[in-house]
Amino acid sequence: MDTLGLPSVSGSFSDVTHLLLAFGTDFFAFIVIAALIALFALVFGSDRFMPLVAGIYAAIPLYMIFPYKDILGDNPYFAVGLYLLFAILGLIAFSGLSTFLTSTGLGFVRTLILSVLVAGFLLAVAVHILPFEQIYTLSAPTKALFSSNTAYFWWLVAPLAGVFFLGRG
Repeated sequence: MDTLGLPSVSGSFSDVTHLLLAFGTDFFAFIVIAALIALFALVFGSDRFMPLVAGIYAAIPLYMIFPYKDILGDNPYFAVGLYLLFAILGLIAFSGLSTFLTSTGLGFVRTLILSVLVAGFLLAVAVHILPFEQIYTLSAPTKALFSSNTAYFWWLVAPLAGVFFLGRG
């Protein structure tokens, strides 16, 4: 506030700038995750994309009911690693079904759209069930996109809807 009791323009400008930079950094992380998923689909083939999605879904209940988490301690990197291990095991388990899940290639645009949906899904899972905040603190706008139960539900549904509508050849 200035001497007249009006909000300070320079203070609010720096607040907005900080908010945009924080959101931009989080958005960059989101883009990197989506790019890695798209790269996976492009390198290993779109027939491995659907088992990847299925493995990520299967990892959620496996991680949540894993009875030996206390042995791993409170290290958040071990928790994230355990979830990723379950996702990789799910990918391997569902890879045998890949010939039944997709008959033709997804195409570049479909792969990008599905990668964005899966990246959002992964961030929502990280916010809700993994100790992600101990590793990386998300900005307030990004948290708003992923932290509510309603947002979590829609991020869980988004890859399923994407696979249903876009996963067909």
